[in-house]
Amino acid sequence: MGQTHFTGPVLTGTLQKGETNGPNQGFCKLSQIVTLTQNSTTAVSKTMYIPVGSALTSFDVDVLTAYDSATSATLTIGTSAGATTYVGSVNAKTAGRASITYSAAQLAAMSNQTVTGTASLTPATVVVTITVVGATTAGYVNVTMNYIQL
Repeated sequence: MGQTHFTGPVLTGTLQKGETNGPNQGFCKLSQIVTLTQNSTTAVSKTMYIPVGSALTSFDVDVLTAYDSATSATLTIGTSAGATTYVGSVNAKTAGRASITYSAAQLAAMSNQTVTGTASLTPATVVVTITVVGATTAGYVNVTMNYIQL
């Protein structure tokens, strides 16, 4: 399948501000997906990069194969490994799509991703981590990051 690369944001709709029945334009929802696979007793992290000035809208956490660690397998999403900036304490020992509840602080952090560190166009990092307690032999999770470019 072919891919096209361009810079955004992508705005769609037929009527601009000031037109009758307008505006009806909106931003396209974009997504990135990472897969995390168990690694015995070691925490597993994957990093995604969100374009500068974007807003995170949600995360889909799909536990396709439940982790079989002895005590716990906790998924978090933040600005660094193990951080809960965006999502905290999702149980990866239960198969299916996780129901995520966001705190006010997490929603505020998701609302506008700006430049990290300097005034350059460095994209913000989003790190998904699964931390286990006890050895694992099974565990497979897909995480989809949904966002819009503003």
